[in-house]
Amino acid sequence: MKKLELKDRRKEQIMSAALSVVVAKGYDQSRMDDIVEKSQLSKGAIYWYYKSKKEVYLSLVDYWFIQYSSGVVDTLQQQNSASDKLKALFEFFIEQFDKNPAAFKLLVEFWRLAGLNPDFNTKLQQVYSDFLEYIIEIIKVGIANGEFKNVEPRITALSILINIEGINWFTLFDKSGVEAHEYIDTISEFILNGLKKKRNK
Repeated sequence: MKKLELKDRRKEQIMSAALSVVVAKGYDQSRMDDIVEKSQLSKGAIYWYYKSKKEVYLSLVDYWFIQYSSGVVDTLQQQNSASDKLKALFEFFIEQFDKNPAAFKLLVEFWRLAGLNPDFNTKLQQVYSDFLEYIIEIIKVGIANGEFKNVEPRITALSILINIEGINWFTLFDKSGVEAHEYIDTISEFILNGLKKKRNK
């Protein structure tokens, strides 16, 4: 048990260090030595778990997804209606953006790598596929209980996912005249109003 706990702690150290390094330097300019220095572990300890920089950053995709998906699930489970769940989903990501915009810069770098490297492409597609299916299920529930219009769940979920990803734009450009909060508030209201069935007066 203690060995497992030590392994988990060390992997956490490595992932945290890798995230800081890749956000600061990007994938191409970062080195394993940078991760070693940031993690304060020995080079041998790093290479015990990961054989290459690429292997570290592929693992970082999973680490990022697990961190955020667990938070999403916990937050959405506190909501009852499908529309409240979707609203909470938007709010969760803007709160995370406020707390740690660096994590969203990481995602921009992952996108770039996915366009260049098939391993990163495959890994990121799996992550997004899992998240997309989660949103699809929320929409299906909303349709089934009469809360939402009879929309196509996959297309609707993809639209929501793409709009959430729009937060990443604010990590690159800060002179748009629009705050990230304003963007999320407006787009979430627009989407939810379009989804909800009109109630007969």
